[in-house]
Amino acid sequence: MTSESAMDAKNAQDVPLKARITLSHAHLQHLANLKHVDVLHVKGYAFGTDTYPTNRTSSDVDLLVRPDHVETFIEVLIDNNWSVMTSFEAGSDYHHAMTVYHPTWGLADIHRYFPGLDESPAVSFEKLWSQRRIKPLSNFPCPTLSIVDARILVYVHSARSTSPLKTDVRYLEDRLLSSEKEEMQQRVKELNAELAFAAATGRLDEFVHHRDYLFWKTASEPSPETLRWYARVKTARGLGAKVQTIINIFRVNKDHLAMELGHTPSRAEVRARFFSRFAVFTRKKRH
Repeated sequence: MTSESAMDAKNAQDVPLKARITLSHAHLQHLANLKHVDVLHVKGYAFGTDTYPTNRTSSDVDLLVRPDHVETFIEVLIDNNWSVMTSFEAGSDYHHAMTVYHPTWGLADIHRYFPGLDESPAVSFEKLWSQRRIKPLSNFPCPTLSIVDARILVYVHSARSTSPLKTDVRYLEDRLLSSEKEEMQQRVKELNAELAFAAATGRLDEFVHHRDYLFWKTASEPSPETLRWYARVKTARGLGAKVQTIINIFRVNKDHLAMELGHTPSRAEVRARFFSRFAVFTRKKRH
């Protein structure tokens, strides 16, 4: 880190977190505007109290980028001193988001699609974009989802949590009128998000014969690691995708390991993490 970057990071610590995050939204939108990149600000402060509880806070920025614009946007980020912390391939099991960092603006997750919206990424983005609204963040106009789509995204996002609480979903379930829920259910069908939505609301067994049922079952409920692996392979489309999924399951995520350790992992640390993957089989054999 240069002395200038270190000074920026120190100054950023003096800014209240909410102010810094909303300023980061504005900064990222400015960069998108420079290159005519379409982005949607999702989750966190981009959504209002019509979607989240008033006391909910956020520690980073989430952006959903039009798939055809992702490469251009990453280039403009790097040109403006953002660095890649985790790539799309290493970011999660879904390979849907990358994490970037700036010493002044902090962390941001750049999404190229959103798991649970079961359309092609380009089609899903266009459906969301067509009903977007503009919200001022730090007095800068930022496109975000419609209220209905924002609420649906809360459910879909919660479907990837194995916690039985799902507090964001519970907040909406308790707050929304029947008419609002009906409107949301209709839009869920338009977005092809039925499975993830059912997983978030405890109705997944209505889709027990769907090919992706086990995937969302293991994503939304505590499950044995081996069952989660099987579900990932089962839901992958095509032989090539299945083979790649198996490779990814056993490949060490060096980006995540580096963040966990706080330094670039050594060969020995990577090797130890690789063999730890087989511990689940050892434990099962002992039992």
